[in-house]
Amino acid sequence: MRLLVCTTEYFPHGAGMANVVYNIVQQLTERDIECTVCSPKGPDIKLGSWPLIEKAGVVGLINYWYRVSRYFRDSDYDAAWLQNPFIIADNPFKRCLVTMHSTYSGSSDLGVGNLPFHLYESVVARIERSCLNRMPPKTLFTGVGQPVREELERIGVARDRISYIPNGVDVRRFHPSPEKKALRKKFGIPEKGVILLSVGRLIPAKQPFTLIEVFAHLEKKHRDMTLCIAGGGELLEAAEDRARRLGVRNILFLGTVDHDRDLPNLYACADYYIMTSKYEGGMPPLTLAEAMASGLPCIVSDIPNLRIVKEADCGVTVALDDASRAADAILYYLHGEHADHAANARRYAEETLNWETLSARYAQMLEHLTAG
Repeated sequence: MRLLVCTTEYFPHGAGMANVVYNIVQQLTERDIECTVCSPKGPDIKLGSWPLIEKAGVVGLINYWYRVSRYFRDSDYDAAWLQNPFIIADNPFKRCLVTMHSTYSGSSDLGVGNLPFHLYESVVARIERSCLNRMPPKTLFTGVGQPVREELERIGVARDRISYIPNGVDVRRFHPSPEKKALRKKFGIPEKGVILLSVGRLIPAKQPFTLIEVFAHLEKKHRDMTLCIAGGGELLEAAEDRARRLGVRNILFLGTVDHDRDLPNLYACADYYIMTSKYEGGMPPLTLAEAMASGLPCIVSDIPNLRIVKEADCGVTVALDDASRAADAILYYLHGEHADHAANARRYAEETLNWETLSARYAQMLEHLTAG
C-alpha cells in the first residue's frame, strides 16, 4: 500500500499531533505500508509555511491545505491519511482516513479563552464544519478521544464512519526510575519534598493561571512541595508574572524541555502529574499518556478527556471552579491511601496505549478503506 500522510505538524516540530503521526508512521512502515509524509517541514514533501501557521493560526492551516489540494491533484496513492484537514478547495483524494486530534467546534462550545479568542474559535469552527462535511462520502474518521468522536457527530459526520483510537506512548522511553534524586539535581529541582509536574504549552485551553492559583493555596498548607512547569507558549510570561504577583515561591518554570533527551527523565523524577485543562482533544492527551507510562499518579481537572484517570484507577479528578476548594481536594488525595496508583498508571499505558497496538488499528482501517 502507498499511503500519503498529510499533516501540519510532524516530529520534532509540533506537539501531540506530530508525535502521534510520527510514531504511527514508524509502525506502519514496519507493516510494509509505504508512507510519504507531507508537512511544512517534510520530511518527504514540504508544502505550506510553518512560521505562518505559528503566527497566523488558521490562515496558515488553510494555506497548507490549499497547497496540498493543488499539489496532489493527480496523485496515485492508494489512500491519504489527513490530520485535522482544512480543505476548502476541491479534495483530490478519493480514499481518505481523517484523524481529528481536537476540534475547534468542541473548544468553541466550551468558551475557552477570553471573548476575542472565543469569537475567533467560533468563526474557525464554522469553517471546520464545512470542510469536514465536504469530505468524500466514503471517508473514514478517527478521533483521539471519545469526546472528539461526539464532536464529529455534532458537526454532521455519520457515527458509523467514526472510530476512537487513543493517543499512544512509547512505553520503552517513558518509564519509572529509582534514581529520582539524581535526576532532580540535573534539572535544578529540590531533591526533597513532593514534586508536582505539569508539561505542555501554556495556552488558554490548558488554564495555566488556574494551575498557579490552585498551587498558591496548596503552598500555604503544604510547604514541602514544588510545582514544576515545563513548556513554552503564548501565556508563559503572563504565567510567570501571575506567580510573582501571588507570591508563589516553590514554583519552577523550566521552559521547553527536549522531548528526546530530557523529557523522560523529567517525568521520572516527579512524584505526581498535574493537569488543569479546560479542553483537550486527546483521550488521554499526549502528556498524560507519558506521565502514566512514567508511573506517575495523576491529578487532573474533571473534564471528559481526563476521566481516563478514573478508568485506569491511577489518580484523581478535581473540580477547578474554586481554587481553594480544589487545593483542599488535592491535599486530601495526597494524604490518602493510593499506593497502587503508580503501578496502575504504568500498567494501563503498557496494555492500552502502546504504539504497536494502536498502529494495528490504523492499519486495519486503511486496509478496509482501500478494499472499498
